[in-house]
Amino acid sequence: MNFFTIMIILISLVVFVFIVLIAFVMKKSKDVENDTFLETERAEIYQKLFKKRKKLAPHKGKFYLEITNAMTFQRAQAVTNLKISGLLYNTHQQPIVAFTRVERAMNAKGLLIALTKKHIFSYEFLNQQVTVFCDDVLLGNINASGSIANADNRNIGQLKRSSKTNSITLNNRVVAELQKAPLYDAISNTTDIDTIIEEYNFGTSLLSFHDAPTKEEEKWLTALTIFEITYYGISPAA
Repeated sequence: MNFFTIMIILISLVVFVFIVLIAFVMKKSKDVENDTFLETERAEIYQKLFKKRKKLAPHKGKFYLEITNAMTFQRAQAVTNLKISGLLYNTHQQPIVAFTRVERAMNAKGLLIALTKKHIFSYEFLNQQVTVFCDDVLLGNINASGSIANADNRNIGQLKRSSKTNSITLNNRVVAELQKAPLYDAISNTTDIDTIIEEYNFGTSLLSFHDAPTKEEEKWLTALTIFEITYYGISPAA
């Protein structure tokens, strides 16, 4: 091996290391930017949602069964940024959940915050990986294959999606069936609940359960039902 060959190898190694370092720094910078963005958005969203919370109907019995496929919302989109704010309704056409969903470009976490009269559910999502919080305490996560893990990252169940319904298995038993959310993209008037109910016949419960859930499982049922309609009911940012 002559001198020039050695120099070429050394230069190649230096360039490679430099590229790796640049990529690492850019990723760290992106992570910091993403976290800062989420915290700023979170504070602004909370402030607006707490005002809407006063108008929500109170919880009655099994709250997760009250959430229907009826919602109203406003959507603002600029290039790849998306912001949606709206309400979910019960079978009596009363608002019971206020929510805001924010998304940015690819490889940036999205944020969804939903308030009921009693609880706060928040979600951070990226590449079909969803982290779920209830009242600012980590509830767990759902991965791309539908596996559900608790706050200790221990697998506790499965959300099995199909063409019409999604079965929810928790702690080794099928607890409930979750209807797939209708897609609201083709609906021109998404701000009038009367139109949503009368013209599209929405307003039926999304969830039916097979086995009485525990208190912790009730949180999961509510969290999954809210996410189904507020995320899958409206197409994400392009």
